[in-house]
Amino acid sequence: MSKMLIDFENIEQRCQSAIVSDSYKILVDKVNKAKKIFLLGNGGLHYVASHMATDLTRLIPNKVAYSFDSVGFITSNANDHGYENLFLRWLETVALVEDPSDCLIIGLSCSGNSINVINALHWADEHAFSTFMVSGQKSKVLKKDITEMDYNCKYFHTVEVMCMIVFYEMIHRTGNRCPSIDQEKIRMEDSPLRNNSI
Repeated sequence: MSKMLIDFENIEQRCQSAIVSDSYKILVDKVNKAKKIFLLGNGGLHYVASHMATDLTRLIPNKVAYSFDSVGFITSNANDHGYENLFLRWLETVALVEDPSDCLIIGLSCSGNSINVINALHWADEHAFSTFMVSGQKSKVLKKDITEMDYNCKYFHTVEVMCMIVFYEMIHRTGNRCPSIDQEKIRMEDSPLRNNSI
């Protein structure tokens, strides 16, 4: 049998290093304090953000996480205000009506320099929102007062999978658990809202 051809850059060790870092401890603390979490990312990290928004909301009580999933909003605002201001415009629309002390804005970027993510984080920081950046490589443009967790990776796929692993670990770090498939079947057996199709 041949070994895997894809290089995940020793991902298990990388994840272990990430979750013992000072920046990860800061992220967990920020997640614990936030009532609402907004996740921003492009491309593959957009889908990581969407997936994590779903599971953070589902598995951490008394928290709601959002990702930017409206194609209409994306295309109209990119057309009207420029792609570089896309996430900033979304936050102006959905987050500005919130109490900034309740909210955490998390940016995800493989390069660390995605200008639409950076612009949104800078805007959020200026409007007293809690902010955090997860990057595949250290950002060259992020404000120094915004905490960054830098994976120092070579490949996009490593960053995307690491983000998933590290966010799932966070569910446990907040005192909650990711259920097994069998545990979820048992939990949902008595739900009046579902049939037993899990």
